[in-house]
Amino acid sequence: MATLDFFQLPINADEGLPQAFRLAVGDRLYQFRLYANVAEELLNAAPTGPIDLPIPGAFLVLRVDRESPTGLVTLLQRKLVLDHEYEAAELALTFRTMRLDPRNLNGLGAFGSQIVGGVARR
Repeated sequence: MATLDFFQLPINADEGLPQAFRLAVGDRLYQFRLYANVAEELLNAAPTGPIDLPIPGAFLVLRVDRESPTGLVTLLQRKLVLDHEYEAAELALTFRTMRLDPRNLNGLGAFGSQIVGGVARR
């Protein structure tokens, strides 16, 4: 089996979540949307810093759409887990770090959040 060449997605967790961006991979354009789902009781507990995701009641969701002349084609919409390789048509995706400070939910700032994901052509 061939090893894929992943390159890092341009996610800047300091810009907060939800987050969306367009990215060219090969000769195609894609739209990436990333958001966090966090249970109210976890937010009320107000952790003093970033939490490593996923945990019960808190996780990230990624949606990937390919742009085409007739509109968007959804390739993936998934709850993310660490170090899993997702197949999304001609793409492969993986996430190595998912650390989120609750202050980055709908908010900007350098609070220690870090989201590191990669994409490769399959």
